[in-house]
Amino acid sequence: MPDNNHESLDQATSASRMFGRRTFLRGSAGVGLGIAVGAPLLAACGGGASPKPSGSTSPGASATPAGEPIKIGGLFHLTGVGAIWGPLQQQPATLAVEEINASGGVLGRPLTLISEDDETDPDVSVQKGTKLALEEEVEAIFGLVYSSTRSAVAANVADRYKTPYFYPTYNEGGVCGRYFVNLGALPNQQLDFFIPYLMERFGKKFYFVGQDYVWPRESIKYCEKLITEQGGTMAGSEFVAFGTTDWGPILGRIKAAAPDVYFPFIGGDDLISNLRQFFDFGLNKDIGLASTLLDESFIPVLPEDVRGGIPCAASYFMAIDSPENKDFLARFKARFGDDAIVTNIGEGTYDSIYLWKAAIEKAGKLDKEAMIDALPDVSFVAPQGEISIEKGSNHARLHQLIAETKADGSFTVLEDFGLVDPISNCAI
Repeated sequence: MPDNNHESLDQATSASRMFGRRTFLRGSAGVGLGIAVGAPLLAACGGGASPKPSGSTSPGASATPAGEPIKIGGLFHLTGVGAIWGPLQQQPATLAVEEINASGGVLGRPLTLISEDDETDPDVSVQKGTKLALEEEVEAIFGLVYSSTRSAVAANVADRYKTPYFYPTYNEGGVCGRYFVNLGALPNQQLDFFIPYLMERFGKKFYFVGQDYVWPRESIKYCEKLITEQGGTMAGSEFVAFGTTDWGPILGRIKAAAPDVYFPFIGGDDLISNLRQFFDFGLNKDIGLASTLLDESFIPVLPEDVRGGIPCAASYFMAIDSPENKDFLARFKARFGDDAIVTNIGEGTYDSIYLWKAAIEKAGKLDKEAMIDALPDVSFVAPQGEISIEKGSNHARLHQLIAETKADGSFTVLEDFGLVDPISNCAI
């Protein structure tokens, strides 16, 4: 597994076997594996006008796309340890494609999404990504969550085959490439405002636990830097293997260290088991809990009596009170049901497709190189607010928010810090 060095695009990835265990799956995938979503599904799209990216030349809403479909690829964790996240990216991607087709397509042509399941396995990610790039000849690839799968596709598909890859998930940074476009929040975007907030609310003594791979390690390192700079202390930090179920020894050490804040960087059902035991031990009575990972998909799984009052930081929450977000959620729920949820990684997937469309139309032609060159010159009014891509790194300027969980499983937005530039620690 990667340790404390930033991953680069020329780094070979062979960590697939660490994802062999079963995980729980929640939510409908929306479309089947390997099935194209496009013009035939227009009638399924909810009513209302679709959003329009700025800096683009999108066709009018009355235009009907015609001609050969333009293919884009979706890589999603639909099985394996990351299966909870796959549908949360696939559904927004599906909606974006259907909306774009309903409003005239891309350069007047219909758009088709070809979805593949990477099984949360970096080797499979490369296999399926290669299939999308070479066999399907897609114009771009979207999706994935785990850093290992991202780096595998960035190096062995996007860079190798010059196929643009849009990654919509919060991450540790340090990965740049001409064909890699990052829509996920970086540590500075998530944590520069969040750590001071936690210090003021709970105190200056922190304890971190992370899974043993690059995102938790780099994120916790960044947290330690911020905490030290602002006069705080590290009560402890440790890293655990995927699939940890007995958190008793770690929770015992946390209790003994008596931190003001417990901040886990743990994903999937491991996070749920960790938090359940954290609450069972009664540690929440004396220790503040914080997260950049808890979202609308996790909170309803926690016991109702402990769900409320947890501060979280992300670029998107369903609770954002804006016309753009309300309209987006109305369309999303009309398509996928009243109980359907959108998390920050799903909103990022949706945004990625619209930014790609804006860049294509800015370029005025279907050309991968021209699209990449045009990306810094376009923006998109996303559900979180207007976003854009930074020239020189291909990383997104994103809105950053602090929200608090509620007992009903939803969030209340506490602070909106507006658009934050990325510090990617790399360049193209």
